[in-house]
Amino acid sequence: MSRESVFKSARGRDVIRAYYNGILGLFPLARQTVHTSFGETFVLEAGSAVNPPVVLLHGSCSNSAAWLGDLPALAAHARVYAVDLPGEPGNSEDCRLDFQSDEYPRWLREVLDALHADKAVVIGNSMGGWLALRFAAAFPERTAALVLLAPSGIVPPRASFLSQTKDFASDPGSAQAANAAVTGDTALPREVLEFMALVAEHFIPFTGALPILSDTQMRKLTMPVLYIAGTADATMDARQAARRLERLVPHAQIRLREGAHIITGAAEQILPFLKRGI
Repeated sequence: MSRESVFKSARGRDVIRAYYNGILGLFPLARQTVHTSFGETFVLEAGSAVNPPVVLLHGSCSNSAAWLGDLPALAAHARVYAVDLPGEPGNSEDCRLDFQSDEYPRWLREVLDALHADKAVVIGNSMGGWLALRFAAAFPERTAALVLLAPSGIVPPRASFLSQTKDFASDPGSAQAANAAVTGDTALPREVLEFMALVAEHFIPFTGALPILSDTQMRKLTMPVLYIAGTADATMDARQAARRLERLVPHAQIRLREGAHIITGAAEQILPFLKRGI
């Protein structure tokens, strides 16, 4: 597969990263870059090292700044690692891995090894939820619990959303429409809106359908599982995904709520789940 940069230009990469790092500079968070066989991986860290590890995986066209609102609450109870996915507009390797192979779960295993985390709670949003699912199915012994926020990978994406996003990188109108579909009525801070505009201008996103986990893979999710999604999610049928989870992972806790694809205030629902001995 191609290992070309996901940025339209070196200048565009630098503009996006400068904005991202400017936001991170406002927060007292530890950060490090760990080496993997797939390239360098950037990690934000918070919370006491004596607490159990929790790994946060952001969605497409995003980075670990997406977790800044939830980090303080989670870090009060866990050692939190927010990881920039390779091939996304963050500080990690700027080449996308192969979604059709096991590269992404193997990459995440190497990240956990570098962080000396033998087993972790894995929390994933959207594309990060897809990766969390794939990792937990491939390495259940490394997954203490699984939290899925509007995850891809359980049911196919809506055809209307795929059609809407296919010209994201070349058509500003398409990018604007796709962003509006994802955010719905959610009020976003100015900084988030500005970053989304930079991503639309300088970044080449993945716009296809991520692979759907098989029934066999889903049945490997024997760890505690929490699923949260909005019933007005434009990217997928959240109710259909919930029904498939209930059938194949009957112990999963399902939290359907009104709203769009973006899940705000996730920590409020995640913490009770984690506090029950996870």
